[in-house]
Amino acid sequence: MTDWQAWAPPLDPPTSGGLALADAQRIADAYWADDPHLCAAMQWEAYAATLPPGSAVSQVQTGSQSVTYNPPRPGGDYGLAISRAEWHRSFCGSLVSAPLAVAPLDFGGEPPFWWDWWETEPP
Repeated sequence: MTDWQAWAPPLDPPTSGGLALADAQRIADAYWADDPHLCAAMQWEAYAATLPPGSAVSQVQTGSQSVTYNPPRPGGDYGLAISRAEWHRSFCGSLVSAPLAVAPLDFGGEPPFWWDWWETEPP
């Protein structure tokens, strides 16, 4: 295992359905030496892009603690991947990750399946 793999999302192989190892390696080759957190954030975002969106979560309560998200956050594996990417980005000064874009992207045709729920304007 290389150093960057410790911060990477599930990789395919060995984890079926993870981020393709070749894609993760290309990101690591481009960014790991200069900014490991940016490298990890980009790998987690690339992994999140392969996952179906989860239901939005507006509140989580565990016993006496409660957390409210406004606007609601994506849930499921996608939400966890985006949360991990945002955590890594918090160390490199870049605060924008996949679901927080402030302008529509040009996909050169039909938008991807997640376009309908992706927030494109700031809250």
